[in-house]
Amino acid sequence: MKSIIRVVSLAAVLVFFGCNVENISETNLSSQDQLKSAKECETAFAYYEDGCFLDDDFNRWGWTLGPLSEGFSGSFDLYAGAGQCKLIKGELVGSVSVEYSDGTVTVEYETMEGKCLTETHVYVGNEEYPTNPAGKPTVAPGQYGNGNEYPDGASGDSFTIGDLSGDVYVIAHAVVCDCIVEECVAEAGTLKTESDKACLEQGTA
Repeated sequence: MKSIIRVVSLAAVLVFFGCNVENISETNLSSQDQLKSAKECETAFAYYEDGCFLDDDFNRWGWTLGPLSEGFSGSFDLYAGAGQCKLIKGELVGSVSVEYSDGTVTVEYETMEGKCLTETHVYVGNEEYPTNPAGKPTVAPGQYGNGNEYPDGASGDSFTIGDLSGDVYVIAHAVVCDCIVEECVAEAGTLKTESDKACLEQGTA
């Protein structure tokens, strides 16, 4: 009889402990992990009316900006999800500023409220498009030569490319996601993730 009681007691402890472990793992997902699962993301490009990739027989939408001459300074709309280069299909999610001065091009991204960058890729060169390893023109963002990743999202990004001369072309690509900002609810004395600790240190808990 004592053996049976011990087995039942042990089983109860294991069930209780297992439930507690499961709850802890769910409760202590970092805020970034929780946000990632809720994000909706789209490919985005800086828009230029006469620069659609499809017009040059590429099989993806997007735009090349230019040619831009030394001294150029301007801003372009950043559109996400604009399939076939049709703005009516897309969404305005931010802007891309381009400045070309003293042989240097500066490209700056800025997203609209509620939108975040998770990837950016920029091409700047004298040719209208970059080339792939085989030397053929390409519009694949991975071949643009400049890029950043922001797994937790960023509201802006910038690139500076120097040693340029003559007219240049720019392609500005991004992956833009919906940002969901949740109020910090960490409480002192509970098991913390690093993000919870940072929340408390900032005095926002």
